[in-house]
Amino acid sequence: MKPSLSLTAIWNFCSDAMILTNESGEAFALNRAAMRLFSFTSGSTETISIFELIPDPSFSKHFKPRQPTTGISILLGTQELSISVVPFPAPHPSYFLVIIKNITEQQNLKYQLQSAKETLRFCEMIFDEMSEGICAIDTQGKIQFYNKKMGTLDLREPQAVKGKRVFEVWPNITEESSTLFTSLRLAKPLSQREVHFTNTGKAITTVARTIPLKVDGKSIGAVQISSDITEKKHLTEIIRTLQTKEESVLTSQNNEDKRKKINNHTRFQFQDIICANREMRKTIEHSYRAARSSSNVLITGETGTGKELFAQSIHNESKRRNKPFIAQNCAALPENLLESLLFGTIAGSFTGAVDREGLFEQAQGGTLLLDEINSMSLNLQAKLLRALQEKKIQRLGASRVIDVDVRIIATINEEPLKAIEEKRLREDLFYRLSVVHISIPPLRQRKEDILVLIDHFIQKHKKKLDVHVKKMDPDIQNFFLDYQWPGNVRQLEHAIEGCLNLIYDEDIITFEHLPPTFREQMLESLAQPISPPAKSFSHVPQWEGTLAEQLEKIEVLLIEKALQETNGNITKAGSKLGVSRQNLNYKLKKYQISFSN
Repeated sequence: MKPSLSLTAIWNFCSDAMILTNESGEAFALNRAAMRLFSFTSGSTETISIFELIPDPSFSKHFKPRQPTTGISILLGTQELSISVVPFPAPHPSYFLVIIKNITEQQNLKYQLQSAKETLRFCEMIFDEMSEGICAIDTQGKIQFYNKKMGTLDLREPQAVKGKRVFEVWPNITEESSTLFTSLRLAKPLSQREVHFTNTGKAITTVARTIPLKVDGKSIGAVQISSDITEKKHLTEIIRTLQTKEESVLTSQNNEDKRKKINNHTRFQFQDIICANREMRKTIEHSYRAARSSSNVLITGETGTGKELFAQSIHNESKRRNKPFIAQNCAALPENLLESLLFGTIAGSFTGAVDREGLFEQAQGGTLLLDEINSMSLNLQAKLLRALQEKKIQRLGASRVIDVDVRIIATINEEPLKAIEEKRLREDLFYRLSVVHISIPPLRQRKEDILVLIDHFIQKHKKKLDVHVKKMDPDIQNFFLDYQWPGNVRQLEHAIEGCLNLIYDEDIITFEHLPPTFREQMLESLAQPISPPAKSFSHVPQWEGTLAEQLEKIEVLLIEKALQETNGNITKAGSKLGVSRQNLNYKLKKYQISFSN
């Protein structure tokens, strides 16, 4: 027996909204989907017009008797609808079926897909402008991304390799030799590897880093980022050549002192350290004692405190003073170049390599300063630790072991324990280096040093700049004493040198000579001016206090008198007093003077 299914049930079962209307647009039947769409209840649509339900002009424009129309797109509130109008055949030609399909979700998906495509293209354009070559594969080994720089390095067009398997593009590569497949298989990144090849006759050197790609813990591929270090390598070779040349004569800049200089690539001794602070003197004394041994030294201190000055002084006070002092900043070079610079190379160890001593060999019998040791990679720190423990090194690519007798002085510009905790410094290397640990306090913690350093730097730079400055205005000195000096002694010296560059024929550094940033901060440090009580200028009162304090009070009276006589015109008042407008503004803030009629 066939199941019974009424026409009404089918009518209401349809997921698309359907409305039965006549040629005048009167809607006299809506299925359940239409009732939900237009938020109607049963019996509330007897006299409703289809044009009231769908007031969009584009719908009424296409609603024509006896003419079927499909794909009318309208926006109803936040919903996108697609409408079709189907006329009934004879014998009911005046009736029409309006079918409404809600396409909001489909359109949203369409927009999302379009947005995703635009974002992908945007990212591809960014990656194509990068200076590193990028190649990414999926889990099947097919190349999914290959930017322009990679094509330039590899002499291939990106579009020609995308979608191809790695082995089709590079037939000589196997799964075992491919860094991409190795990273994918092991699910871990591969450290930087140096790659040498020839491109149109030119030797190219790159450093490649390979990283596995995962989404929600599932492997989806791997990416290799290649940096062209050909020029850096060339510059490194030049640096190595310059560092191997011995200096024949060390001269004293501007005849700063006449003491004997030691020909070991240094400029400083303990007597060059200018200070008055008690703790700083203790630090110098500890360093002086440390110079007697050959133990490793770790010097900690903020940038600009003079860590290399201490390192050179320790060397020049030690038994190694007549041997080389070699300094190397660990933040200046990539890991592989720094390693070859430290330990040396032999011919054939890599393309273009020659027999060359490393810094350990160059410093034989002397001192090797490793500046910013916390910038060295942990991998290279481990190799350095072994060299310190064994007192032996091997050049890159060599099997022969070389005995070295070198004292290591390392510097770090942050708290060592913090560097250890944040994985910038190996703990075992820290203990090996800090046999002697010297901590240089920042300038803000030794205020008494500021005045003696000001005088020292004035004397040092005024000869070079041919000026005749004798001292600094006391107000500027007080500001310098209160300033925090984030750049420490180096920043103070640059500030003094900057002031002297603005001197013409004056013999004192004043507010006008300060660099702009210092002038702004000095003005900001002064309290906001307040209105002073009215004063009589017919006589000078008798005050108590020192001569300087009484002179300041007289200066206040003279400024207020000039302002009163010029009706508060600062330019005229300054001219009357013989000072610049800027200097007068400074004094108004300093003495908290305001003027009103």
